[in-house]
Amino acid sequence: MTPENTLSSLSRRLKVLADLGTRHPELPAPNVEICSVITDRITLAFHESPSAFRQWLTALGIALHTVKGGAGATTAWLTALYEVDGVTLKLTSYTRLDVAETDGAV
Repeated sequence: MTPENTLSSLSRRLKVLADLGTRHPELPAPNVEICSVITDRITLAFHESPSAFRQWLTALGIALHTVKGGAGATTAWLTALYEVDGVTLKLTSYTRLDVAETDGAV
């Protein structure tokens, strides 16, 4: 096992997440992923909640023009990257496309 795959390697990212919770306790809770492979990133996912994604962007001061997006057959997504204390936050909003927008495909 390499040093970057130990439980202690999560400490820095967990501290960043805890600090965000202290500074912004009002923010909606996202789905949080802390991966053992990509050791400098926290992934925050928002499912069917574009307003929660927008609240996070506003609270962190992320400019809208930096947000990237795309769409598949039934889902659209928006992604923004933001660095805090050497840790990259990857915020992604997933929204199911309305049936009318997908020609009836579900």
